[in-house]
Amino acid sequence: MKKFNIKTIIIYLLLIIYIFFNDTIGYKDFTNIFNYIINPIFWLILFIISYYINKEYIKITKFKSVKLQTIFIIILTYLILYFSLGLFLGYAKNVYNNSIVGIIKNAYVYIIPIIFMEYTRTALTNSNKKMYNYIIITILFTFAGINIQSIFTNSNYSTIFKNLSSIAIPNITSNILLTYLSINCNYYGNLFYKLPLQITNICLPIIPNLDWYYTAILGILLPLITYIFVKNIDDKINNYESKRRLKKKSTIKMIYIIIPLLICICFVAGIFKYKPTAILSNSMKPIYSRGDVVVVEKLSKKELNKLKKYDIIEYILDGTIVAHRIINIEKHSNGTILITTKGDNNNAADTKKVKAEQVIGRVKFSVAKVGYPSVYLNEFFNKERKAKVATGDK
Repeated sequence: MKKFNIKTIIIYLLLIIYIFFNDTIGYKDFTNIFNYIINPIFWLILFIISYYINKEYIKITKFKSVKLQTIFIIILTYLILYFSLGLFLGYAKNVYNNSIVGIIKNAYVYIIPIIFMEYTRTALTNSNKKMYNYIIITILFTFAGINIQSIFTNSNYSTIFKNLSSIAIPNITSNILLTYLSINCNYYGNLFYKLPLQITNICLPIIPNLDWYYTAILGILLPLITYIFVKNIDDKINNYESKRRLKKKSTIKMIYIIIPLLICICFVAGIFKYKPTAILSNSMKPIYSRGDVVVVEKLSKKELNKLKKYDIIEYILDGTIVAHRIINIEKHSNGTILITTKGDNNNAADTKKVKAEQVIGRVKFSVAKVGYPSVYLNEFFNKERKAKVATGDK
């Protein structure tokens, strides 16, 4: 077994300095400098050093390709389930800039460091195949991925508990898995796991509006499920299962699962021109009712100006998705638009007027009853409080 060499020790020391800088000095006072200069350059330096530790380990075998396919399928399945939650918990506007320039900048800030980081992790795991080395790697990369100050700065114990549950614990479980994947799948397993998640975060215009509880549950379950499936493949390999049979099964899964998943996730996430929304109330009855699903056409800024009276629009109001009919449009000289809406089944117009930036799109048609699973799930997950009505207050 290899012992620690000088290059490995240098990487560990640099990681400790990075963690100390992150948690004591912090990067809140100069976020842009940290994001665009310090962080990418730091991981680039570690990548260069790591490349000369044991580059011969960064390769794919036939068995590893089976694991990579499995990881990819798991992540795609997770993403479709994740975005499906928005059908009954609602969607929120993504905080990332989704313009082409914004996506390029975010790719530089968030994607490039991941590539360098996971290469470094893999090189370290292969430099010394001892359990204590794996533990050190997991601990260091866990602390490198979170800012401890941001978790404990609030004196409110409830907030600290939520931060630990939704940030710290998922980060720990994720890093345990990533170290395991580095050992068993090498560099590419980590990328197959992390990159789709991060690319989805920076590219999509909307994301499910999940609170800390759901974030914590998903953040713990995803690494656990991935570990179980990859470990199952390891067990099969150790039992001398046929390589050809493994690969054949995985190929069939890729064909029959990935393509439908990709189409579904793109539709649910709003990548296409049209997206679905489940109706949770009767405020627009008889046009559509509780349990129906409406298909909404997303509108560009130019198309927003073509909205007319009696169109049914979907918009965000106080964190809730509403789908009501336009009864009046006010166009002001400064270019702003204020829209008055009303549910067909409501007695009065909605009290708050809708701004152009709140509008998601125009309702094109509805499909009866298919949204009832979302309605029931919404009521189940919100039984401690009155369910918020996604299409008004009827």
